Amino acid sequence: MRRTAFENILRKFTWEAEWLREEFSRFGASTDHRQGHFAGELVVIRLHDSWARFCRELIVLSAYGRTETLGGIRLSTSLPTIKSRGDVVPVLMSLSGGRLNEPKWYASDQCIRAAQRLNIQNLTTVSAALGAVNSPANYLREVRNFYAHRKKQTAEQAIRSGNFTGRHPRTRVFQLNNYTPGGRTVLESWTDDLIAVATAALQ
Repeated sequence: MRRTAFENILRKFTWEAEWLREEFSRFGASTDHRQGHFAGELVVIRLHDSWARFCRELIVLSAYGRTETLGGIRLSTSLPTIKSRGDVVPVLMSLSGGRLNEPKWYASDQCIRAAQRLNIQNLTTVSAALGAVNSPANYLREVRNFYAHRKKQTAEQAIRSGNFTGRHPRTRVFQLNNYTPGGRTVLESWTDDLIAVATAALQ
């Protein structure tokens, strides 16, 4: 049976998140600590980027419609000016005062605002999932921002995320392999919870 567009983006995100989780564990066991740390940081950055891509596709597909949610709801195109998937972002930009930059899709508030402007049919479901208090997206963003930018402010934000001990996260990426009270590592909990949020958003 042919998969729906929603099933396809969930499958793609789940595959990448689980693969990155496995790679992170492998790099953490590497005897080449310098290379292992570098690779581990790249895993965090890529997981963040993968989540942003998923959120963008979620909103674009929801606005374009012509597909079913995982719960079996048939979505209609949200606005008459949207004739193809490629129309969604330009239409969104025109509704956003002609801004030149797309929303920061990894940020739940901007993603939800875009969904509101596009008047997507499944807005309630998407908003509830992406805005859930147990989503690890903000923690992931804070840690990713430090590894991507290496500034004092991003370092302080990464420390405040509660995933590192000490005063600087520079050489401590594999503290994300520490276990949480639920018996999973930090990175395992992030990937599992992001997949759960994605699944909820697609219902």
